Amino acid sequence: MTEAQSSYSLSNYLSSVQRLIKNQVPPVWVHGTVASLQERGNVVYINLAEYEENSVSPKATLGLVVFASQYASLCRRLAELPIPFQIKKDLKIKVLLEADFYIPQGKFQCKIIDIDTTFTIGEIAITRGKIWEMLVKENLHRMNGELPMPMLPLNIGLITSKSSAAYKDFTSTIRASGYAFNITTISAKMQGQSTESDIVEALGNLRNCRDLDIVCIIRGGGSKTDLVFFDSYALCKAVAIFPLPVLTGIGHEIDESLLDKVAHTHLITPTDCANFLIARADAALQRLQTISYEFANFTQLFVRERDKLSYRALQISNICTKRVEYEKERLNRNLLGLRRGVPKIMDYQKQTLKLLEEKTKAANPEIQLKKGYTITKNKNGNILRSAKEAAKAPVLKTVFFDGEVETVNQHPLLY
Repeated sequence: MTEAQSSYSLSNYLSSVQRLIKNQVPPVWVHGTVASLQERGNVVYINLAEYEENSVSPKATLGLVVFASQYASLCRRLAELPIPFQIKKDLKIKVLLEADFYIPQGKFQCKIIDIDTTFTIGEIAITRGKIWEMLVKENLHRMNGELPMPMLPLNIGLITSKSSAAYKDFTSTIRASGYAFNITTISAKMQGQSTESDIVEALGNLRNCRDLDIVCIIRGGGSKTDLVFFDSYALCKAVAIFPLPVLTGIGHEIDESLLDKVAHTHLITPTDCANFLIARADAALQRLQTISYEFANFTQLFVRERDKLSYRALQISNICTKRVEYEKERLNRNLLGLRRGVPKIMDYQKQTLKLLEEKTKAANPEIQLKKGYTITKNKNGNILRSAKEAAKAPVLKTVFFDGEVETVNQHPLLY
């Protein structure tokens, strides 16, 4: 018979493996990308992965664990950094790991002992810089900022958490203004892993609202680590290509997220966003009052000029009426004068012609000759008008009424 082989219980075997791993594998620093993060009870499970460039399939993965209390302490430490951040999916981290073996499940796992914050901060800066370079390269960085700002943006699309102080501060400030603002609110988570998807979805919903003038994305007070959720490329692109101006008020005066940079106008708090819109309404009202005042002045000037023109028109009408009446009267007088004066003028002209006729007849030489007068001519027929002319003429012709007598002037005498 063969000798019976010795064996170990499963728990003894797994305990031996656990001791071997702990003794032979020292704590080491390992870097990778957070593929998933879950909190279950008192333990936080983080799946760390390594990816090859331009590949979505992990080259290697490793499950990490950390107790919830230790994880909370770690998060507080990260939040107090000059450049705070929060462990989240797709974040690159460098952690100090302690190899371990979980006996109840016979599973190899590693515990997080520490984290290299400088590594992650550098990776965040690199990632942020790459995202910004992509936005600039695609000309998205000022696309929304180049949209014209409405003079009076009364119809507001609001993206925030309805249960937050940000919503209350914004809406109460708007209502206190007295202007007829109309707010369409889409609720979204403003921190955590779903920030990007919630806001992008909310922007999509607001695209269907045709009467909007502007969109505001606001959040209340929160940790600086929450700002990393607003450095998303997808979120920045959604804001950049939105057809209306987008205002941001997500907090932190010093820090500026990429979302703030691509938005049309970056404001600090939700109240600042509300006051910005109220200031636009104030400016529009002032402009309207100025136009109204100028229009009133123009109306008064128009009335004065109209009255002047009416007065001038009345004067011209009166002058024209009087002139027409005068000319009518003058024409009537002239017509009456012509009717009465023409016969008199005709009689007068007839008498004048008669007198002229009588004078003409009286001047006729025949009439004078009949009265006994004669005309003396020389032999050439020229009328002699003086005794000297007659004395010189050798032949004289004397014209009588009934004929001529020619005589020779032998002895002319001069008296």
